[in-house]
Amino acid sequence: MRSLGPAAGWKWLMFGINLGRGNPRAIFGGAALLVLAVLALAIVLSIALGAIQASAGGGGDLWLSLVITVPLMVAMGGMMVGYLRVIDAVEHGRPATAGAVFAGFRDRGAWLNASGLLLMLAVIQNLAIYGLVTWLAPDVVSWYMENLAAAGAEVPAETMELPTGFGRAMAVASVIGLLVFAVQAIGLGQVALRGRGALGALGDGAQGALRNMLPLVVLLFLALAVLLVFSLVAAVIALLFAAIAGAAGAAGAVLAAVVGIPLYLLAMLAVFVVMMGVMYAVWRDVAGDGGAPAAEDHTVAA
Repeated sequence: MRSLGPAAGWKWLMFGINLGRGNPRAIFGGAALLVLAVLALAIVLSIALGAIQASAGGGGDLWLSLVITVPLMVAMGGMMVGYLRVIDAVEHGRPATAGAVFAGFRDRGAWLNASGLLLMLAVIQNLAIYGLVTWLAPDVVSWYMENLAAAGAEVPAETMELPTGFGRAMAVASVIGLLVFAVQAIGLGQVALRGRGALGALGDGAQGALRNMLPLVVLLFLALAVLLVFSLVAAVIALLFAAIAGAAGAAGAVLAAVVGIPLYLLAMLAVFVVMMGVMYAVWRDVAGDGGAPAAEDHTVAA
């Protein structure tokens, strides 16, 4: 595992932003296929969850939510293996196609290891946040549980007020989220591109993340700045569409939906591509070949 300077955070973000330059059809097409597949699976699982809840008469929401979460993570494991291999092929000048995002399912070992890594990280992240927030800001936990229980009902004004220690809780969640992102980036890269098992990849990811906290913090602040600009632009566009819908009535509302929904989906697609590009860059510079020709040649053609 390499230790990098703070400038690496900027380098990772720029790599993610420029990711589609080499083969936009494979990069953006693969991302679109992945996002559509996940959305379709989420819709099917949500319908199944609703049917289960209706037949069970409600209750058991935590366990029933696993009906959606676990299959989605298992599916994401296979597709993220395929997508990381597409990125690696594009970066090293090998042929790649959008459909290769599903090729990860054919490598059953990598698929299962990637899914296992995602599930382990989800458990670790939630337990770490819950434990540290309970210790450092216990009022936030009770406030969150009250809001969760009151979901869909009228929430009292005092419940809506931010509790004592909310800032500490957000800081804890941000630090843990940053570490988990780095561990996931390095770990998935090790699984998809170096054939590591889930536990070995988890150890590699943890070691690499802890050795590169400074560039990761730089990456976090840069990403927040980009997200702020992105959010402001999105808010202006949303206000513009709302004004058009209000001025033109039903026809304006239809026009706003026809134009606005594709724009929203394209924005989400761009965010996903940047995120995956950053993950690949973090792995490459910390645990991978650092930009040298890949040691292994993965077939990515569909």
